[in-house]
Parts: sequence; C-alpha cells; structure tokens
Amino acid sequence: MEVLNFILKQILGVPFILFAIIAFIGYLALGESKSKAIAGALKTAVGVLVMGEGSSLLIRTFGGLLTPLSEKFGMTGILLDTYSTMTQTNAALGEFASWTAYTMLGAFLVNLLLVALQKYTKAKAVFLTGNVMLVQTAIATYIVYRFLHTGMFLTVLIASVITALYWIIMSGALIKPVAELTDGADFTIGHQQMLGSWLAYKIAPKLGKKEDDIEKFEFPNWLNIFQDNVVASSIVLLFFITIIMFALGKEIVTGMAGSTNWIIYIIKTGLTMAVALFILLTGVRMFVSEIMASFQGITNKVLPGSVVAVDCAAIFSFSPKAVILGFLGGAVGMILGVVLLIVTGSPMLIIPGFIPMFFDNATIGIFANNRGGWKAALILTFISGIIQVIGSGLAATAMGVNAWQGSFDWATIWLGIIYVLKFIGGLLGITPA
Repeated sequence: MEVLNFILKQILGVPFILFAIIAFIGYLALGESKSKAIAGALKTAVGVLVMGEGSSLLIRTFGGLLTPLSEKFGMTGILLDTYSTMTQTNAALGEFASWTAYTMLGAFLVNLLLVALQKYTKAKAVFLTGNVMLVQTAIATYIVYRFLHTGMFLTVLIASVITALYWIIMSGALIKPVAELTDGADFTIGHQQMLGSWLAYKIAPKLGKKEDDIEKFEFPNWLNIFQDNVVASSIVLLFFITIIMFALGKEIVTGMAGSTNWIIYIIKTGLTMAVALFILLTGVRMFVSEIMASFQGITNKVLPGSVVAVDCAAIFSFSPKAVILGFLGGAVGMILGVVLLIVTGSPMLIIPGFIPMFFDNATIGIFANNRGGWKAALILTFISGIIQVIGSGLAATAMGVNAWQGSFDWATIWLGIIYVLKFIGGLLGITPA
C-alpha cells in the first residue's frame, strides 16, 4: 500500500514528473534514441517547473491588488488571462490538482478514438495545440468537480469526454473555412475562439463585402509594435494596472509602494505582470513542444486522413493586417464591456488580458475579413470583445475564481456547460465546492 501511495502521490501526482514520463515513453514509441528521450523528458520537466514559477509570480503580483480593490470599492477583481485561470482552478482543486494531467491524456485519447472511427463519427480533427489542451483540461476538470463532486475516475472521464467533443466538433467546423483562407492548407484551428471564428465565417458576408479586404490598405508603421507579444503584453498590462492604481488613489498606492516612488511602483507592477506572463509562456512552450513532438509522429502513423488542429497563430501570416484590425476592434469592445459593467453597478471589475484580447480577436478578424472585408472584421471583433468581458465575468462568478479565460468560446460554450453542470448538481442536491 505504501508503494502504491508513493507512486500515485509522489510520481503520478507530481505534474513535472508525470509529463516527463509521458514525453519519455512517447519518444521511445517513435523509435527515438534513449538520449533523445531523456533530453525530451528533462526539457518537459523544466518547462512545467518554469511555467509554475511564472504562474506564482503572476498570482502574487495581481493578488496584491485584489484586497485594496475590495476594501475601497467592494468590487471583485477578475483578470481575463488564460494561464492565471488554469493556476486558480488547479489551486482550487488542491490535493486533486494532479487529476488534470489524467484529463488531458484522457481527452486526447478520446479524440484519437473518435478520429480512428471516422467512418462512423465523421471526426477528422486531431487537437494538437498542447498549451491550449493543458489549460482547457485543467479548467474542465475543476468545472466537473466543483458542481458534481465526483471522484477521480468519474471527474476525469466526464471532463475528458466533454473537452474531446468540444475539440472535435469545433475544430472540425473550421476545416473548410481554413482551407478557403489558406488556399487548401491541410490543417485546421485548435484554440479557444473556434465558435467565434466559425460564426465570423458565417456572418461576415452579411456585414460587408469580400472585396473590401483590409490587406489592400496601408496601416501606420507604429501599429506593428503590437505584433511583438512582449511589447503588446507590457502595453496592455501597464494600461490597465495604471487605471486600477489611479482608481485606488495616491495614498493607498503610496502605502503599497513603501519606499518606492508611487509612479515607479505602478510601472514596476505592470511590467512585473508582463515578466510573469513571459516566464509562464516560456515554460509552456518548452513543455508543449516536447509533449507534442512525442505524440505527433504516432498520430500521423496511426490516423491516416486525419487533419491536425493547431494554434490559431498558424493563420496570422495569411492576413497580417486583419490581425491588427481584429486586435484593435476587440480591445475597444472589451474596454466598452468593462465600462458597461461599471456604470451598471456590477460588483465585478474586469481586467482584460492581452492573450484573449489579441489572439481571439485577431483570429476572428481574419475569418471575418476574408469573407466580409474590413467592416465585417471591425464589427464582429468589437462585438466579440463585449461578449468576452460579460460572459467571462459571469463564468468567473459562477466558478468562484478571480480569473477567467477571457476567450470567446469560454465566455459562451463553456459558460453554458458551467450552467448545465450547476443545474445537474442542484438537482442532485450538491453544493458547489
């Protein structure tokens, strides 16, 4: 029994060890050398640990703002950031946080099974955007556990099936739109705004003309700075942190700053969050590149005829100006959404993050522009930004966390899943965890 407990808690229950083992086995299964497998396992383990350090720094920095916000305004601060949400839900799971690794593996296996049975299921898309898989399965695990209080097996099973179906249905729906956009490229999008992208594909022709392609226009050169993630993240986070600090007032901020000048403290806080995000993303990329490399070869050999679902950034080069336009339209929509919540007396103070603001709306903007030109792209990303803020606020409140994905699909589809599971739990007399 002691040996079993050690294996479950100290090996399989420790994420950096578990994922390292998975990477090691995956490389060996591909016929790689032992040295390659060991190197892949080590990079995976280091990536997971780096990701954890970035998450911790982000939480500490942002968490320091929540108490003074609550004390002065009686508002709950909610950060729209993908990885902060994952960190929060893992923290809420506590000793059960290791379940998320099993859900990720389970969802991937369900995905592979349904594609293997494509003769009957019509499923073709194999979801291989590893960082997104990691985040989504972690959050899905907590959603199921929070409202159903099931044990490990049922929690992992339910979360795996729900997530896999979401991947297959929505990434499959984008196979045709991506093919049209890219002139026949053999991939689809596997990310967090797949419903938003599909809706843009369908609605855009009703809002504008394809001939009004934004790529025909010239943008000011200064807008190109937003194509650098570090610069864009720094600008966005500095902007919103400055607003929050000025809302708190000089006296409170000076007390928080200690011996540091309060203006310098504001700048440092905003940039520290950008640093935390950079560290976190660096760890994610290290971890994901190794895990996905160990799986992709197997997928290609076992599942002929399948279509790989990859990061939304894969289509950015096909319409770079639409990327900027979509980002700007979504940013304005998000800001308006925040203002609407404030003027209506909402207890939530939404703090938009760069990741959902940029990646979601850039992607939606590309599909909208391709079908309806710049007018459709601007209108639909503007609406998307509002939906992201309001839907995410509702989801975070229902989940009892002060961070949420901020992505379109997680403010719509997954908001619906939350309410459905909450309703089922209520019928069963279960109080949310």
